[in-house]
Amino acid sequence: MKWTENYTVNAHDTDLNDILSLTGMLRYIQDAAHCQMAGEGRSYEKLYAQGKAFVISRLSLSIYGKIYAHDKIQASTWACESTGVSFQRCYSVERDGEIMAEASGIWALLDTKTGRLIRVSDFPNNYCMDAPLELDMPSHFRLPSEIPLTLVGERTAEYQDVDINCHINNTRYGDILCGYIPEMKGRRVIKFSINYCGEARLGENIKVYMGHTGDGAYIFRTLREGGKTNVEAEILTEKL
Repeated sequence: MKWTENYTVNAHDTDLNDILSLTGMLRYIQDAAHCQMAGEGRSYEKLYAQGKAFVISRLSLSIYGKIYAHDKIQASTWACESTGVSFQRCYSVERDGEIMAEASGIWALLDTKTGRLIRVSDFPNNYCMDAPLELDMPSHFRLPSEIPLTLVGERTAEYQDVDINCHINNTRYGDILCGYIPEMKGRRVIKFSINYCGEARLGENIKVYMGHTGDGAYIFRTLREGGKTNVEAEILTEKL
């Protein structure tokens, strides 16, 4: 059983190619998940008030088609059978009955006071469940060691980047990383994989390293202050 929300794509969620941006896509599927949490169990806000917060560990997203401003879309999400401290959640986006995107993510439930991870077995919930997606890209990946990474920029986590946890919201990394790809004009993202390794907090400086692995394919590693890894990601693009 999946939870589905209907959206009209906002013009401010499109990019320089006049199509839904990567971050825009991530925001719609995450909002659907928040709606499910509020509609079927403890909402994100209630969890946070209880000293708990879901934080994402990794995500794989495949985008099959172009979505434009004012398109009517349906974003669906569902929890999957999970074990240990890893909560699996899947997503899909449809337009006019056609699947436009699919994603699978792994989340952790954090005790915000102690920093302890809460096990799946210690968190009973009523969120509807269904079978996990089988995407054509691994849910976890390692950056190829043979591809050199070059420092392409630095940025500070600012007000517009962070959420209630005061760290860069996971959806923001889509557009942050795409901003360093030199030829996004006339190209679109078709696949996105990311490992979230360590939170970048408000006011913290991060360094962005990038490598080119082929036509329209890029890998990234961002480092926090002190040299700790923030995220590792792979973005595949194609010409429009």
